[in-house]
Amino acid sequence: MNRDASVVHLNVIDFAAALAAIGDPSLADKAFVIAGAGASLAASAGASLAASAGASLAASAGASLAASGGGRALVLGLSRRAREEGVEAGMSIAAARRCSQGLVVVPPDPAACARASAEMERLASRYAPLVQNDSGGHLYLDLAGTGRLFGPHIDCAVRIRNEIVDRLGIEPTVAVAPNKLVAKIATRSIRPSGIACVRRGEEASFLAPQDALLLPGMGPSLARLLAVTGIGEIGEIAALSDEEALSIFGRRGIGLRDAALGLDESPVASGALDERLVGRRLEFAEDMLEAGLVRAALVALAEDSGLELRKSLLAAHRLRLALRYADGVPSAAEERSRAPLILDAQLIAAADRAFARANSRRIRIRAIALELADLAPARREPDLFQPEGADRLERLQAAVDASRERFGPAAVTRASAVVNHA
Repeated sequence: MNRDASVVHLNVIDFAAALAAIGDPSLADKAFVIAGAGASLAASAGASLAASAGASLAASAGASLAASGGGRALVLGLSRRAREEGVEAGMSIAAARRCSQGLVVVPPDPAACARASAEMERLASRYAPLVQNDSGGHLYLDLAGTGRLFGPHIDCAVRIRNEIVDRLGIEPTVAVAPNKLVAKIATRSIRPSGIACVRRGEEASFLAPQDALLLPGMGPSLARLLAVTGIGEIGEIAALSDEEALSIFGRRGIGLRDAALGLDESPVASGALDERLVGRRLEFAEDMLEAGLVRAALVALAEDSGLELRKSLLAAHRLRLALRYADGVPSAAEERSRAPLILDAQLIAAADRAFARANSRRIRIRAIALELADLAPARREPDLFQPEGADRLERLQAAVDASRERFGPAAVTRASAVVNHA
């Protein structure tokens, strides 16, 4: 780890709405929302999300909204004024109008969002060797090793912010911290605008007085639980023992407590989100023909890739499986999915289908590789504690992830990954 805090989070609050106001100055200081309308809801939602979360997510989101929206238009983005009047993302337009009289509805402009996101990345890349573009106005930068070129990291971050303001007219909230988690919470704590710097070793003291709901993974169920327990600040979660964290929050409690301490080892991953890959490769010690052992390897690759995916709060829409036979001949197949692939069960099922198409020869297999692509943010930030109405598979997956994160990837795995089902 670098001694100096070097991770920067640039966060443009209400990105699509901020760009809409720049494109139409008459919207300044008005309560307005970004929304599709009527029967075109699915297409509008997909187009908006294509700019902010990747085209693959757009397809699944549009399909989901078309299936569940019943023709109702939903709020996809909103202005600061609309938020102050009680409007929230995901509301129907009818509900939003009840919160804000005179509410203006603006159609999505995915092209403008895509251009602005790319320009933000281009400007930041002039200073940062690593730029992670999560779209929707979110950039993570790693400025490690740039001090001699561009001065103190906080000064460099402010310079990047100023260039974005001058070039695009939008003002990101900026935080410099030792890791992505603390930087993200810092921008949340000072939004809608401002600059924060958290030095290494001060993570816990900075987080302690912050609202506990600023922690990533704090969904509605956890909010209700915090209200019951009387916990209001991140520091109160950080002070919990292992036993207390498990007792209050369940199996994800220790991970939540560690996050409250500011612990995070996830790296800044260079490139746009929908261009990044998650994958694993295995080369057999001996060329393999036994179907049960090959599938055991396939399951293990899917589980390891899935854990990394969920830790990054991502979903995949494309799985590619590549084989290399004993005679050196390669073979590959892909599975594409409009619905997001997140859980191990979903990934294994997709891998099985891809393997059935890729494995067309009765020849021993030398190596197998699994790759997840078309990544996008999960449709919602997972609530780390969902006792009420949570899907059974999601609860099971959360429990498995908690054990594997704490005790290692091999701590919990499917039987098919370790035994031969001949």
